[in-house]
Amino acid sequence: MRDDLRTLAALGIDPASLDPAPDGPLRHPSSRARIHPLSPDHKRCSSCAAPAVATCRLDLPGFGLRWLDSCRDRMIAGFELEQP
Repeated sequence: MRDDLRTLAALGIDPASLDPAPDGPLRHPSSRARIHPLSPDHKRCSSCAAPAVATCRLDLPGFGLRWLDSCRDRMIAGFELEQP
């Protein structure tokens, strides 16, 4: 099981700084707008502020549902942190 709070800490991300995410289907319409390069709602990486290429919704204890927006490098780093 992944420890999202530990991964966020390793990436230097304060969970309180993440945007609240809606409850409901995982493929919420707003998730596509967060990473589409031409969207006016295009977000930046939660860690380094580079343009985001991926987003996911995390359920964080004490914070609830939050969006994690990642650039390519931070997305890969997050995957690598989760490896045994």
